[in-house]
Amino acid sequence: MEKMYANVSAETVKVLHDPNIETQDVTSSGMAGRQQFAKSNHLKGAVVCLGLLCALLLAGITGLCVDYNRVAGDFEEEQTKLLTETDQLKGEIDNLQKKLLFMEHHFKMGWRHFGSSFYLFSTVEKTWEQSKQDCVRSGADLVIIDSREEQRQRGHGNGWMEHH
Repeated sequence: MEKMYANVSAETVKVLHDPNIETQDVTSSGMAGRQQFAKSNHLKGAVVCLGLLCALLLAGITGLCVDYNRVAGDFEEEQTKLLTETDQLKGEIDNLQKKLLFMEHHFKMGWRHFGSSFYLFSTVEKTWEQSKQDCVRSGADLVIIDSREEQRQRGHGNGWMEHH
């Protein structure tokens, strides 16, 4: 091992291990020039790597911004669609509640439901014209039942009925 360090002086070793000294003309062989060249290459490599990292980060951030804007646009479109559907459903709920109230009212008044119509049967004896006028006053029509099924639904007995 002694042969390996035979040409190196104690002063040269001290300079190479001292981190506070950047370059110094230690020997006549140009050791300081090599150190400066090596440091310069390391700095250039570090600058190139940092530049590449910055470019990659910029490309990544740009890609994320583009994707975010696309997703935000899709979200707004879906939100608008859902709000429209919500309004339509609220309208349907209102209509169904009105129909329910209408049905409850007519059931309480003695009307019967058959198919898509309501019927009120009366056993009070009146003429056809008197019965028709009563129906018109209540917003209904006087009807004749031609269907056997509707006649069975009506039940037995004489009478007239209004139709809504």
